[in-house]
Amino acid sequence: MGFFRRLASGTSLVYLTQSALAIQLPPGYDTVWTTQSNNSAGSMPVGGGDVGLNVWAEAGDILFYIAKSGAFDENNSLLKLGRVRLSMDPNPFEMNANSFEQHLNINDGYITFTGDNNTLIKLWVDTVTSGIHTEITSDNHLNLTAYFEAWRLTERPMGSGEEVQTSWGVNSVSEIPLPTQYPDKIDYRHNGVLSYHHNHDTPLTTFQISEQGLGDADPSSFFNPMKNNTFGAFMWSRQLHPGAITSGAYNGTNFTAYNLVSDRLSKSFKLYIGTEQSASTNIDQWAESFIKDALKMEMASQHNTIEWWNAFWDRSYIIINPDAGPDDSGFQVGKNYQYFRYMMACNAKGEYPTRFNGGLFTFDPSYVNPIWYPYTPDFRKWSGGTFTAQNQRLLYWPLLKTGDYDIMQQAFNFYQNILPTSRALGKLYFGLDVALTSEQIDNTGLPNVYEYNANVFSNSQTRDPVLYPAGIDFNDWLSWYQDTANEFVDMILQAKMYNGLDITPWKPFVEYQLAWFDEYYQQRNGLESNGTLIIYPGSGAETYKLAFNSASTVSGLRKTLSDLLSLNQNWSKGNATYYAQYLSRVPATPLHSCPGYSTLTCVAPALNYSFTENNEPTALYTVFPWGEYGLGQPTNLSYAINAYFNDTQSATYHGTYGWRQDQIWFARLGLTEEATANIISRLTDSTTYRFSAFKGPNYDWSPDINHYGSGAIGLQEMLMQTFALNNTQIRLLPAWPSEWTGYFKLQAPFSTVVTANITGPSVSNLVVVPASRLSDVVYGTE
Repeated sequence: MGFFRRLASGTSLVYLTQSALAIQLPPGYDTVWTTQSNNSAGSMPVGGGDVGLNVWAEAGDILFYIAKSGAFDENNSLLKLGRVRLSMDPNPFEMNANSFEQHLNINDGYITFTGDNNTLIKLWVDTVTSGIHTEITSDNHLNLTAYFEAWRLTERPMGSGEEVQTSWGVNSVSEIPLPTQYPDKIDYRHNGVLSYHHNHDTPLTTFQISEQGLGDADPSSFFNPMKNNTFGAFMWSRQLHPGAITSGAYNGTNFTAYNLVSDRLSKSFKLYIGTEQSASTNIDQWAESFIKDALKMEMASQHNTIEWWNAFWDRSYIIINPDAGPDDSGFQVGKNYQYFRYMMACNAKGEYPTRFNGGLFTFDPSYVNPIWYPYTPDFRKWSGGTFTAQNQRLLYWPLLKTGDYDIMQQAFNFYQNILPTSRALGKLYFGLDVALTSEQIDNTGLPNVYEYNANVFSNSQTRDPVLYPAGIDFNDWLSWYQDTANEFVDMILQAKMYNGLDITPWKPFVEYQLAWFDEYYQQRNGLESNGTLIIYPGSGAETYKLAFNSASTVSGLRKTLSDLLSLNQNWSKGNATYYAQYLSRVPATPLHSCPGYSTLTCVAPALNYSFTENNEPTALYTVFPWGEYGLGQPTNLSYAINAYFNDTQSATYHGTYGWRQDQIWFARLGLTEEATANIISRLTDSTTYRFSAFKGPNYDWSPDINHYGSGAIGLQEMLMQTFALNNTQIRLLPAWPSEWTGYFKLQAPFSTVVTANITGPSVSNLVVVPASRLSDVVYGTE
């Protein structure tokens, strides 16, 4: 019998038991290793608040990297705070030790190591303070040395290619200077080790303002999270004192270690590492306040953190084949779906969104590719502070059905924070009070340096002021790609629809982002004779360029405006009458005869376009994210199915990894076999890295978080769909394989929670709260 059914039998008793005791994930979801790792690529994630650690044992030592949300340096790299190494003497973890175990306790959110002489190390991160706690006990008396290893201690120019971790650009070009890596400060303070980085200047923003013709603008008017940003760690223990300063190298990167050593042998130790990130101009005051707070860490109880994790898991779950064993593909899919949620939850209280390209859990880049990326542990491809909405959206869409609305707000706040910049750009370049929001956008709201003028830098081309006016990225991949922010607009609206979230803080972003498409294109092109917008030049994602009425844009506007009107909110820039009129101006989604199949009708990527650059079948955006085509909708489903299978222009635009969305489309089209094969490929255990939910780099980086976000959406849509009939229909098991059993709890629109057991093509013990929504439930593809 499954874990869920072991709790109790019978519908009422099952759910009474659940309400009394938070659900526990199956014990098999814990990750347990009985051998040490070779290097940081064999690390295991743990975290909380806004801190993530990569934790591993190597050659008898315990090591972990510390990453913290918002640790942006002068170049907009997202830096590690440092690396910690723990060594004991006599060593219970020496390579010939009799016993070893590293154990991720997923339900309670912590890691343990066990070694000889009943030695136990517990490592956990406080979900309130983001402080790191290490507790050591042993039957043997031990000496402990805790090393804080830092590698940014001198000012140096970055090497060619290394600048990819910054927001200076994705390529080295002579017109853009190679950035300088500025040093951290590290020293012994208050009997501990204080390490921090303070941004004295913002050369990146200065360059952007000049490059993008903003010289007359007041730099202080731009939101700038790099300005005076200060972040660091303070490591201390009552049982340790400052020791020698040593040096070494890890994987080709030199480091200096500030060491804390034990006063005497002991059977137990407690080590604390506080973390902090905030803007400050008074560094001494910042440091003293930070250290004062860190010295209070010994009063914290892990009980509160465990309670937080238990409540988090009880919000939502999809458990598949819980008794099948670790080698079963369905079991692995369910487990790694939960690990995606886990990695997102480690930044649940972060001010900034989790990065699609590694999140808080990147490791030494040479273990991703030793030839291409021989850089420091700070390196990741596609920057640390550039918001690539096309990728980021895949991390946040699945949080609607998991009920993780607190985590979603990071992405909403990102856009609201940069709105003053986005509006200033709209006024400066086009004289419109709208949000000009680019796709590859820095956390300042300004387009990424390289992307803004990529065709100038790489091809020595001159801007055509008609096709590429100032303010629009001059870049074959990203030009006129303004509509991915619409997905975050609709997430905000749906968060209100799902659980009544107060969306007042983000209403300005919603309105000014939508205003771009109505006001700009009317200004540029006027209206068609039938009164609809002429959305040209536009873009179908990165693929269909200089597009006319891109399907992804017009279908998205129709869905977003419909959701806006359904909420019956009070708006400030527009009102219900305006938005109803705006909706009537949105063109129809284009259709055409399928290229290569003249007798078949396909959703078209656009009415027309000039060239293709990437390889996404954006006609399928009408299926997801926008749901215009799908099970239960009044549109002709065959048009979308034909667009996937019978459009020869996009026949090669398919895949099972990275940011691709095929499994989501299959699920929404009711194609069970295809969805299942794809989701198994995507969510089964990694064969590249030791931790089962570390895959990549795919198109981006390792671990590839948007790979898992896309997979999470696909699995949810295989199980429960809620987009049809104005978000009222609850469709269960529309693309669910008959060999998968288990249980689930998911959120649905209108403050609805759906819980049930699954036995292949049927459910049992179905509970829908409120009960009035039970009449909205349908099954399969009916």
